[in-house]
Amino acid sequence: MNHFIYNKNVIIFKYFLSLLRNNIKNISHLLERLRIMQLTVEQCYSVCVNPLQKSIKETVEKNNPGCSKEEMRNLIYKELKDFSVNEQYFEYTSINNFLGGYRWFFVCPKCKNRATKLFLPPAEAKNREQRYLCKNCHKLKNQSAIQGQNSMYKKVTRPIKRMKEIEDKIARGHLRPEKIQKLLDEHERLERDLKASPEYRLFSFKKKHDLL
Repeated sequence: MNHFIYNKNVIIFKYFLSLLRNNIKNISHLLERLRIMQLTVEQCYSVCVNPLQKSIKETVEKNNPGCSKEEMRNLIYKELKDFSVNEQYFEYTSINNFLGGYRWFFVCPKCKNRATKLFLPPAEAKNREQRYLCKNCHKLKNQSAIQGQNSMYKKVTRPIKRMKEIEDKIARGHLRPEKIQKLLDEHERLERDLKASPEYRLFSFKKKHDLL
């Protein structure tokens, strides 16, 4: 009788063990699917049209002094068309900007919408097209959209990131004085709030002592 009960318990244990193993597999599969679904902009390679056209424009201006606005646009467009990444070439479009020049955009190869950046997912993201497309076509999310509820992200990472964006904007120039003043005011406010944040003090301590 005891032997029968023992065998019965072993069978029940093996049954629940097999259920547990299947659940672990299912959970692992679900986590992997969630990881793929939540692919972020920061995980992808990217190409940005702004520094590209700026570099080309400087070269064109140097080699073609005194050319007209339209001639400049055509020369820049010609050079842009020769640019490629991983043997992928791109289409471009431009609009007039308030400084009298042009603002350039990529044309997304898939949706044909304008974009200043195109993204290439990492090779392990096997359900994503392995070519440069816009953020929407690759269904990418910003890290901030995923970590938005995280206190450390809201109080530390996001303000630091925004301050860096402001510094880069001012360094690039071509801004009106009132816009520069507005950005400086925002930078000062962010810096003040950051230093008063307990999360930032903890972050600074961990960074100083290599605990991150």
